[in-house]
Formats: sequence, structure tokens, C-alpha cells
Amino acid sequence: MRSTQRGVALITALLVMALAVVAAVGMAVRGQADIRRTSAVFERDFSRQVALGAENMVLQLLEKTKGPEELIWDSCRSPVLPFEVDGIRLEASLDDMRCRYNLNALAGADEAELADFARLVDTVGQRSGVRMPPGAQLALAVSDWMNPETDDPIYRLEVPPRVSGNRSMVSAAELNSVAGMTAEAWQALAPFITAYPDQHSPIDLERSPELMQEVFADRQMGDDAVWYMRLQIVAHFANRRFYQCTLLDAPNGKVVLREQTACEP
Repeated sequence: MRSTQRGVALITALLVMALAVVAAVGMAVRGQADIRRTSAVFERDFSRQVALGAENMVLQLLEKTKGPEELIWDSCRSPVLPFEVDGIRLEASLDDMRCRYNLNALAGADEAELADFARLVDTVGQRSGVRMPPGAQLALAVSDWMNPETDDPIYRLEVPPRVSGNRSMVSAAELNSVAGMTAEAWQALAPFITAYPDQHSPIDLERSPELMQEVFADRQMGDDAVWYMRLQIVAHFANRRFYQCTLLDAPNGKVVLREQTACEP
């Protein structure tokens, strides 16, 4: 009888010890997870503050610049500009939006504007070999998407049903929501388009890609043309990277849109 009691006591002690070990391991794992989460939050917040500082420096530089011709590079995209702040390695790059077509120029566009965009779509399809929606069809679809007085029933028939934007586009990626677009067509067209808050699309025919120069050869930019730049900043923390993409109204030193993500193609 005593032997049985001793056996039960031993088993009970072992069970208590096992539970204690499991609890201790669980606490340690949770502690390590909390440390990792706290570290990730700190790195994210710190990288955001550093990126905002770098963004402000770029804005000040652009405010003092009369145009792309005064920049130290002669292409649409700057070289990657590496620098370091408080031990954090940063990489910044600038894209001139005058080298891309502004989709918001299609809001209330006339036939000539629609034809220019249609020609861009068709040319991209021919050069890339990607199957694109017909340019004229897509131009009308984009214009209708932004028209506040239209509500194309084609979107309501989808599953689930949806409505068109009825406003100017905030980012070029909204083109993916327009009827007729495909993921493959977006990837081919994305390097040649943008979206910023203006109904004009001046094209820099000196710095733009050859395809853009060919399509928009007759487009006159003018001295008072709007000028937007897109800034991407990458902050490196050990094995992690944090991105910030900012659309800048260059001559006025204003931020139009800021996102904590990598820029579109």
C-alpha cells in the first residue's frame, strides 16, 4: 500500500514538474516573441522618422531647383543615392513623372487626348508582345471610370458587384480596377504611366524613354508645365527593409501622397 502511495506521489511530482517546464518554456517563447515584436515596431517607427527627414531634405533641394535640367543626372530616374543616418543605411531614388503619362489627363478628355493614350497602350503592346486591351477601348474605360456622372453597369454585374471610381485616380495602380485591364497588361504599361492631381500630362521629350518620345512627339510641354517627382526611400535594418514612397509637388515643396510601401513599377 505504501509502495502504491509512493508511486502516485512520484507520478504527481513528475506531472507538476512537467507542467512547470512547459509553462516556463511558454513564458520564454512569449518573451522572445514580445522582444521581436517590440524590436520590429521600434525599427519601423525609427525608419519612418528617418525617411521623413530624408524626404524633407529632398523637398528643400527640389524647391531650389527650377527644373530637371538643373539636377545632377540627365535621365528620368536618379541613380540610387546611398547615405547613412544614426547608423541606419538608407537608399533614395527619384523618378521624374514628366517621363510618364498622367492617367488623370483622361478625366473629361477630348478626342485628341484619348487618342494619345490609346496610341501609348497599343505601342506598349506591340513592343512588349503582351496582349493588351485595345487602346481606344481602354482610354474610354479610364475616362468613364473617373467621370462622376457615369456609373458603368459593367461593374455592378461583377461578383461581388462594385462601382467605378467617379473621381480622379490617386495612384496609377487603380488602373487595375478598370474594365478590360489584366495583370499582365498592367506590368507592361506600369513603367510608362503615373497619376498625380492635374488634368495635364506634360512629357519631357529629352529624358523620356524612346517609346514615350515616339508616342508623344507632337506634345509641347511649355515652361509652366507641372512637375511632380516620386521619391522612394529604403531603410535597412539587419535583414529587414522598410520602404517609403512619396509623390512630391517638386516646385512647390509639397507632399501629395505618402505610402509606407515600395513604389509602383
